[in-house]
Order: sequence, then structure tokens, then C-alpha cells
Amino acid sequence: MSHRTAHAAICWLAVGLLAAGVFTSGCAPAHAVLWADTSLADGRFSAARHQWAYDGEPVQFELQVTPGGANYIVFGKGDEASVVDMEEGRGQYRWTLVFQAGHEPQDYEVFAIPYLIRDARDWIYDKNEKKWYFYPPRDDASDVQTAPEQVMRITCYRRAISTTFKARGGRPRRVTMTLVKGVGERVAIAEQRPGASPEGRGFLLLGPNEKGECGVSYSPLYNEVSRAGTTQVEVVVEHGDGSLERMVEKIDTP
Repeated sequence: MSHRTAHAAICWLAVGLLAAGVFTSGCAPAHAVLWADTSLADGRFSAARHQWAYDGEPVQFELQVTPGGANYIVFGKGDEASVVDMEEGRGQYRWTLVFQAGHEPQDYEVFAIPYLIRDARDWIYDKNEKKWYFYPPRDDASDVQTAPEQVMRITCYRRAISTTFKARGGRPRRVTMTLVKGVGERVAIAEQRPGASPEGRGFLLLGPNEKGECGVSYSPLYNEVSRAGTTQVEVVVEHGDGSLERMVEKIDTP
């Protein structure tokens, strides 16, 4: 059974228990908030319901629950669910997810649901498939969801840098690229030389073409750009005739 189907079933159980007044001590409805550390430049956590993550960026999440309000949480993204035990009395748990995107941004739904065990836990782990499944014991009381499901939308994206310039005196003698993060950190990007492995990192320098133009292209990694705001791209060209040209642009990195 998917986590969505399990969630719906347990919601009705919780409503029934609330109406009947059968929550025991320690099983009162809890307060829960889902946080993530991706939307603020300094790495602090935000509870914003929509946040952005760069392709390949590890994003840390934290679910805060009223202390004593959960034995475990079910969390994940989309239809992928995992179960994590909560330390007694701590009321919070952190976990990390990595997101990926192609040429177009990709939206992911991240969820977290706190539960209290009533008899035996309703979720089991299949070691062969390495997946968690909702499988409540037939003769045991079902676990109780103690707070509404917390949901956050993560938009995963990546950026491509592409700059063209008119060559002076044939192919450039030297080209450098530097990415400047919003916090001032400068990241030098090396040029990928002809014949290098396709898996190698570095910007590509192409041309000059029949129009006398050269092109520079690069797709940055998540740790090479700002975590929020914009990232400045600086390209410096030493032309074939010895003259220098500096080009600066900013790319959005929300």
C-alpha cells in the first residue's frame, strides 16, 4: 500500500479516535512543522512551503514535533517513503534528500508524517527490495497519526552558462571563468582541453567559427553557485592579438 493510501486510512482512524475521546495520555494531537535548509543563503532552515534546490544538491530537512508526540515518522518524496524512529522526548528529526533535474526544472513533493505506535508498528521494511511498506498487523490496534501531514514542494533546477564573443587575431590565447557567489566566494573553473574525457569537468571553448565568433559554455555544479539569489559569471579573454576582454553576467540561482 502506498504512503498516500495509508495516510488516508489512518486519517479516518485519527478522526474517529478524536471524536470518541479515546486518545490516552501522551497521544494527544501534536504540533508538527517541516523545515528545509535550501532557501536561505546562510544555510539556516526555512519553513517556506515552496523552496528551490540545485541539481545534485543535498537538502537537509527537519520535522519538529511536540516532544512525546511521535514514536516515528514516515517521510520521503513522491511515492518513495521511509520510516525513521524518533529519539524519545527529542521532538525533532533531520534527514537528507538529493534532487535531480534535467534541462527543465523538476518539481518534487516532500512529506513527513508523525505517528505513535499503539501495539506493533504498521510499517515493515523489505530487505530484498530495500523499501518500506504499510502493513498493519491484522489483530493489533493501528498506529495513530498525531499531526497533519507536512508537505513541501521542492523545485530542482540547474543552470547552463553560454557566452559568445568576437575573436581578435584568431583563436584566443587564454580564457578564464570565475563564478562569484552572493557571499563573495570566488570559484575558478578550469577549461576542458580538447581530447579530455567527456566526464571531466571544465568549461568548453569553441571556435572561432566562420563568423569569427568563439563560444564558452559550462553547466555549474551545486557547490559552485549561490544557495540563493544570483551568481555572477566572469569570463576574461586574452585575444590572439594580445588585447583583453572581460565579460560579466548574472544568473538566477534561487
